[in-house]
Amino acid sequence: MSALSQTQRKKGDALTSEADATLKKSTWFASSTERKHEDAAELYVKAANAYKVGGWHDEAADAYVRASELFKTLKNLGEASKALSDAGACYKKGGTSIIKAIECWSDAVTLLCDAGRLNMAAKLSKEIAEALENNAGDDEGKNNDSIAAAIESYQKAADLFEMEQAKSQASGCLQKIAELSSGALNPPELLKAADLYESLGRTCLESNLLKYNAKTHFLNGILCHLANGDCIGASQAYTRFDNLDYTFGESREGKFASQLIEATENFDAPGFATACFEYDRISKLDPWKTSMLVKVKRGISDQTGIDGGEGEEGDVDLT
Repeated sequence: MSALSQTQRKKGDALTSEADATLKKSTWFASSTERKHEDAAELYVKAANAYKVGGWHDEAADAYVRASELFKTLKNLGEASKALSDAGACYKKGGTSIIKAIECWSDAVTLLCDAGRLNMAAKLSKEIAEALENNAGDDEGKNNDSIAAAIESYQKAADLFEMEQAKSQASGCLQKIAELSSGALNPPELLKAADLYESLGRTCLESNLLKYNAKTHFLNGILCHLANGDCIGASQAYTRFDNLDYTFGESREGKFASQLIEATENFDAPGFATACFEYDRISKLDPWKTSMLVKVKRGISDQTGIDGGEGEEGDVDLT
C-alpha cells in the first residue's frame, strides 16, 4: 500500500469513529437530535471521500450507506439518493459485490422518483441495466436471470425518460431491450423484439433527423420474424414498412430483407448465403444481425437437410 493510501485509510477511520461517537451523544430535544444526525451524516460522507481517495472502495461504500440512512431519517431525499448512488459506484469499483452496488442504485432510484428527479432516476436505472447485462455470467440460469433483470431495468429507464420527454434516450433503452430479448434471452422473445423494432422505426419516421434510421429498425424487425421461423410474418412486415417508408423497398436494407424472405421461403441456402455476403461487403454485419441470420440459416438447413455448420453461433459461416 502506498503512503497516500495508508494516510487516507487512517483519516477515514478517524472520521468514522468521530461519526459513531456523535451518534452516541445524548440529546433532549428534537432539534438537537436532528443536528446530531446532520453532523454524523456529514462526517460519514467525509470519511467515505477519504477512503475513496485512498482506494478503499468498499470502506467508502459502507460509509456512504451509513450517511444515506441518516439522510433518510432527516427526510433529505436528495442527499440520501446521492450517497446511495456514490455507494453503488464504490461497490462496483471495488469489484467485490456488484449485487450490493445494484441494491444501492435501486434504492437511489426509488428516492429520486419520490423526489421527482425523474431524469436522474432514468440515468441510474440505465446504469443498473448495463451493470446487470455486463454481470451476466457463464452459468446459463444465472445468465438468463441477469439478462431478464437488465431488460426490466432498461424498461424502467425507458419509461422514465419518456416521462421527461427524452425520446432519444428512451429509444436507446428500447433498442437494448429488443437486442437482449431476441439475442440473449433463452428462449428468445423474438416477437416482442420484432414489435419493438417496428415501433422504433415508426418513431424515427416522425423526425426528419432520425428518419433514415428507420430502415435499420425495419430490417431488424424482419430478421426477428425470420429467426422465429415466420416467413409470412416477415413478408407482411415488409409490406407494412414499404407502405410506411416509400424509400424502404429501394434501400440496401429493404433489398436485403426482400432477398432473405425470398431465399427463406424457397429454402434456398445458397441464395441466402449470397445475399448475406453481398450485404456484408458494403454494410458490415454486426454481431446481433449475424446471430439472427445464423438462426434463419439453421432453419433453412433443417428443412433441406443441409448441414448449417457446427459450434457456436458466431462460428457458423453465413457465406
